[in-house]
Amino acid sequence: MKSVLARRAGGPDVLELVDLPIPEPGPGEVRVSVRAIGVNYADVMGRKAIHRSIRPPPIVIGCEASGVIDACGAGVDPARLQERVGVYSPFGGAYAEALTVPQQYALPLPANMPFEDAAAFTHVFLTAHEALHGVTPLRNGSIVLVTAAAGGLGGALIQLAQAAQTQVIAAVGSEAKRRLLAARGVASVINYAENNLTAAVLAATDGRGVDLAVETVGGELFQQAQGALAPLGRIVIAGMAGGKDALPDVATLLDRSASCTTLNLSVIFAHRPDHIRSVWSSLIRLYTAGKLQPRIGQRFKLQDAAAAHRLLESRASTDKILLLS
Repeated sequence: MKSVLARRAGGPDVLELVDLPIPEPGPGEVRVSVRAIGVNYADVMGRKAIHRSIRPPPIVIGCEASGVIDACGAGVDPARLQERVGVYSPFGGAYAEALTVPQQYALPLPANMPFEDAAAFTHVFLTAHEALHGVTPLRNGSIVLVTAAAGGLGGALIQLAQAAQTQVIAAVGSEAKRRLLAARGVASVINYAENNLTAAVLAATDGRGVDLAVETVGGELFQQAQGALAPLGRIVIAGMAGGKDALPDVATLLDRSASCTTLNLSVIFAHRPDHIRSVWSSLIRLYTAGKLQPRIGQRFKLQDAAAAHRLLESRASTDKILLLS
């Protein structure tokens, strides 16, 4: 089968299209014939060997895909054969024509969800739900700050926050992205490349600040988002795509009796599978009702995975990037 292998840690050029044996599912596993693959910044971090949960290269990278179960290991109900699924695979392996995962990592799709939608939905909407609702459910009227808001996860966060009837402040890194989100009807969009995020958020909220900030960039932007919290607010570290650590400032948090939490979806999958199934059912209901819709920005062929990574790292991309096998 065709697979994209990172033979060593490095830039996009370390990604190589290779032929590998088709994997066989072990006990409790299913094999999925892949139809579409979601490209995530976690894949970039795995390629660079800087992701805390993904083993370093050599590895077939990729943590998100969609397809059809075509083989079941011992202990798996054979009725799952030919089931259409969205796959989350923190073990890697998604940049391929087939992969195996524990059966609980393959989530059933509704008949009306195309495979491309599923590959742009599984990882980011589950992550977005946990960021928004995993610790304390949002209340109507809460103010939510989303950084990197024009990307795949950012778009999922905006849609779910709006579905929860909260006020969204979207933060993006360019004027083009600010115009894009404004054209889509997001009422408050801040270009943090040209504005201090703390000051801009406080100005937009009449000095109040936000009840929840979901931060995925790290470094200085995390510090500015942290400074924009309202009293009793919370900031969630959901990524560090900027390559610099997100460092909580205890004094800043104490001044507001605010809190900082972290989010690692692979840990939730491993330790709370019943919770994941429940959340997935809720998300699928919202999708089927037309209240959630993943946005796809670019599509690449599997053999062009390096080009997809270059686009993602350029920070010029918007919405979700897909690979098609």
